[in-house]
Amino acid sequence: MTPLQKVAIGLVIVVVSARFGGYDALPDPVGWALVVAGLLPLRAGLPLGGWALALAVAAGLPQTLCCLVLCIGLAQVADRAGDREAVRFGLLRWAFVVVAAGPVLVYGGGVDALAAPLAVLAVLTNVAFVYYLFKVSRRGYGSTVAEASTAPD
Repeated sequence: MTPLQKVAIGLVIVVVSARFGGYDALPDPVGWALVVAGLLPLRAGLPLGGWALALAVAAGLPQTLCCLVLCIGLAQVADRAGDREAVRFGLLRWAFVVVAAGPVLVYGGGVDALAAPLAVLAVLTNVAFVYYLFKVSRRGYGSTVAEASTAPD
């Protein structure tokens, strides 16, 4: 399993809620543990990888911030590799910015009409991000970023 596949599966566990008898069968700490396990080997070779790892460890609202930082790093790496997925990660970056700012508008600004569209955007953004993590996980920059950066000079 590649590091980005671990991150994607971890995010699925964090995002999906499977309640049985009042308990979540997919506890968020397990998902975040997978995200952290996936980010550990990538932290040195991925731009902002250390920040993504730190935010994954902290979790919570940082979930969106962690995904945003990871998206920015992957967009940079994909761009350097000449991969068209750089554009998609760039678009997802802006979607995460809107998702992060959404609660400020809805709750702080009292714009209740935006609550449902922002919730839909949050779900779609997370699903798209997980999809693209799986899609690029076997490409050179998605599975061997750390190996390439830690190779002896």
